[in-house]
Amino acid sequence: MRAAILTLLAATVVIVAGCGAVSRVSQGDPTNGKALFKTKCGACHTMANAQTAGTIGPNLDDAFGPDKDQGFHLTTIADVVRGQIAYPDTKPSTGSPGMTANLAHGQDAKDIAVYVALCSAEPNCKIPPGTYKLSN
Repeated sequence: MRAAILTLLAATVVIVAGCGAVSRVSQGDPTNGKALFKTKCGACHTMANAQTAGTIGPNLDDAFGPDKDQGFHLTTIADVVRGQIAYPDTKPSTGSPGMTANLAHGQDAKDIAVYVALCSAEPNCKIPPGTYKLSN
């Protein structure tokens, strides 16, 4: 399971970096990201800090917890999230409805990505106010 997640993560980073359509996420407003996540993403995704329990999409605590445990940079996680917002699996093999591409755009999508990078697998995550700069 862990190997599959790492392979998916690595492939997503390569695809997102190679296509050039989505820029790297280096900063964002996690407070805005949390609010947007709750309204745009929470119906489908579980994330403890957002108090959402969606079951259609991946549980983001489970998806990114092992990556954080292994020391992945928050910028990598944010880039993966941003890439998945732009280029989601619209027709998953599970038979569940796929995610609509670009549920958020521009800075809003980056804010969601920063929030998920900071607070996935961190139920008691303390969100810093204002713009947060991710570091490698």
